[in-house]
Amino acid sequence: MNKVKVIPAILIILCLAVPSLSQVQKVKDLKFHHMEEYCWMRLAAIVPGITDRIILPIGTVESHGAVAIGADNFIPNNLAELVWDKCNALIAPSINHGFTGQSLSNFPGSITVREEIMEEYIYDVLKHLVRTGFKNILIINGHGGNTEAAKRAMGRVFNETGAHFMIVDWWKMAFNIANEVYGRKATQSGHGDLEEAALVMAYNPALVDKEMYEKLGKDNVGRAGIDAGFSILPAWATTRYPEAGDGYLDFDVKKAREYTQKKADYIADVFLEAVKRWEMMEKWKKNE
Repeated sequence: MNKVKVIPAILIILCLAVPSLSQVQKVKDLKFHHMEEYCWMRLAAIVPGITDRIILPIGTVESHGAVAIGADNFIPNNLAELVWDKCNALIAPSINHGFTGQSLSNFPGSITVREEIMEEYIYDVLKHLVRTGFKNILIINGHGGNTEAAKRAMGRVFNETGAHFMIVDWWKMAFNIANEVYGRKATQSGHGDLEEAALVMAYNPALVDKEMYEKLGKDNVGRAGIDAGFSILPAWATTRYPEAGDGYLDFDVKKAREYTQKKADYIADVFLEAVKRWEMMEKWKKNE
């Protein structure tokens, strides 16, 4: 009597569910580029076969002067939309609440998550992205309060899994682009200032409240820098300019979109260079 080989039901389901994926080579050829839009069976056929790269946007909700309180979420989500194709990556559901300081937490609409909770949250998200099959993970961060928690979380997952990570703080990298687009000197971006407003306007110009900005006046909606030697709670303003007279809002949407695209291109190029070197390193480990 011949023995009948039993094929597990799950393999039958997978074969029936994903026949069209056999010819797909890139994420851009798929139906969706957001991970959450797939059923788990199709996702299992996509990762890591078609891509092992994922983009995780993280942000928070807090005051930004005349800019919408969701700025720190709109920015990384929009940047992710501008880079996924070039990076051949899927986009993970974003983390929309983060660690906001005492001062900004005082203003209406601001929401904060304790830093230690934030670290554990990001750790759990990253751990399960790796479990799904993602090996190369780009974190696009829209909020400075998240940086240290995210770095600690990804360090832990790296040590446990060997997966590869890059976190991008958009306001710290390639800030010379403001010189190229706006003709101003390269400087560290502030908070709710020209650069941050530009990134929000590139997503949706209506989310920068020009009427309120003009009503309050640029010197009331924001102030320059942070002077050393004293602390104020709450702060005098929810917009911080790099220097007095520098960083005031510019409502030129065309320039805003140019600025944003240049930021996105830079992020994509750096991530692709990192992936190239990570893959080279893995081949060396295997003596290939």
